[in-house]
Amino acid sequence: MKILSLLCGILLLIGTFVWFSYFVPLGCGMNPTGCHEEFSVWSQIGLIHFWAPLAVSAAAIIYGGRRS
Repeated sequence: MKILSLLCGILLLIGTFVWFSYFVPLGCGMNPTGCHEEFSVWSQIGLIHFWAPLAVSAAAIIYGGRRS
């Protein structure tokens, strides 16, 4: 179970960076009215789309890496 948690945490960590650096700006660019917004990790969007999944992945990695 801990190995699975560790693997899921690592995959979520990689997915978080891909999601926030590629898909979030891509979705903004698909807006037909045009989007000229900068996406910072210190904004409200960064809190929702970057820090929340990063915290979950860190918790899963810590849980999976601990020895019992």
